[in-house]
Amino acid sequence: MLRAWAGQPAIDHHCHPLRRWPYQLSALELRAAFTEALDPQLAAHHVVHTSGYQDAIHRLGRELRCEPTETAVLASRNAKDAAGYARQLLSSTATGMMLVDAGFATAGAFTLAEQEQATGIAQREIIRLETLAESLIKEADDPHEWFSAVRSALDAAIRRGAVGVKTICAYRATLRLQPVDTDALGVAFSATRLRAERGEHPRLSGSALCHALLFEAALACRELDVPLQVHCGFGDPDEDLAETSPLGLRPLFIDPAYRGLRVALLHCYPYHREAAYLCSVFPDVYMDLSLTIPFAGLEGSRAMREALGLCPTSKLLYASDASRYPEVFFVAAAAHREALAGAMSELVDHGIADTTAAANAGRQVLAENARRIYNLKD
Repeated sequence: MLRAWAGQPAIDHHCHPLRRWPYQLSALELRAAFTEALDPQLAAHHVVHTSGYQDAIHRLGRELRCEPTETAVLASRNAKDAAGYARQLLSSTATGMMLVDAGFATAGAFTLAEQEQATGIAQREIIRLETLAESLIKEADDPHEWFSAVRSALDAAIRRGAVGVKTICAYRATLRLQPVDTDALGVAFSATRLRAERGEHPRLSGSALCHALLFEAALACRELDVPLQVHCGFGDPDEDLAETSPLGLRPLFIDPAYRGLRVALLHCYPYHREAAYLCSVFPDVYMDLSLTIPFAGLEGSRAMREALGLCPTSKLLYASDASRYPEVFFVAAAAHREALAGAMSELVDHGIADTTAAANAGRQVLAENARRIYNLKD
C-alpha cells in the first residue's frame, strides 16, 4: 500500500505553527514535543521510555543516517543547516498543504505567511474560536453583542481566506452539550468581561459560556459553509478526559438548525470507536487520529484499524497535530501512512477490499477528503 501512495501529496488538516529556525534543539525540548504532559518531570525521566518516543528516535536516525539514539540524532540535526534540514524532513512528509491552527503558537513561531515561504508548503488558516472570542468580550455589553461580534469576525476571517474554525471547548468545559440557561450565561459573561476590563486575561471557561459560544459558532460555520473542528479525547492534563467524548456533541448532529454543518472530530483516542460510530450514522461527521498516531506507538496502528471498522474511508482525515519542530511533522506523517497502509492491507488480506479500492481509499484519507470538506483549491 505504501508504494501505491508514494509521493502522493497529503493535506495536513490540523497542525500548528513551526518555530522559527535556526535554533539548537535540546533533549528535553525534543522529548517534550512527543508528549502531552505539562510537568517537566515527565520529559526529564519518562518520555524516553515510551514506545512512541523510541519509534520517533529510530525513524529520525534512519532519515539522518546516524545511530538511532537520542544523542546521535540531536548531534546530527544540530550540526546541519537549519533551513535545509527542516526542508528535508518536511519534504519527506509529502505534505502539499497545511491547515494551521495558530491559536496554539509558542513565542518565536512563524506566521502563516512566513511558514509558507520557509517551507514551500501552502498554508491555510483555521480560526481558534475561544481565542477569537476572548479578544472581543471586553467591547461587548452583553452576550448578544458578543456573539454578534464573534460571528462578524468569523465571517471576515473566512473572507480573508481561513477555511475552518476550531473549538477547544473540551479544555474549558465538558463536551456533554446542554441547553444554556440564559441567567447562568449572563452571570458568566459579566464575570469574564470584568476580568478583561481589569486587564486580566478573560479566559473562557464553564459550560454556560463555552456551550453557548460553541452553539453560535456552529450556526455561523453552517452559514459560512466551513467545517467546525472539535478537539475531543486525547490532550494535555488541562482537560478532564472523562468529559471529552464526542458522543456529547449529539445536539449538533440531530438538531435541524445545524443540518449541513460539517464537524471534524480531532484526535479522538481513546474515543476513536465512538467517533467512528458517529461518522457511520451522521452524514456530516468526520474524524482523524492525529495526535494518537505518533504518540501512542503500536496503539496508534490499532486505533487506525478500529476506526476503519465503522468509519467510512470517505470520512477519515489525515492530520499530524504537529507543532514547533519539523521532527514531529516528519514522524507523524511517516507513522500515519504506515498505520493506514497496514489497516488497508489487512482489509485486502481478508478479501474485504481489493488493491485498487484500498489504494483509492488511501488517497481519500491523505488528501481528497480534506479537499472536499474544506472546499480547498490548489
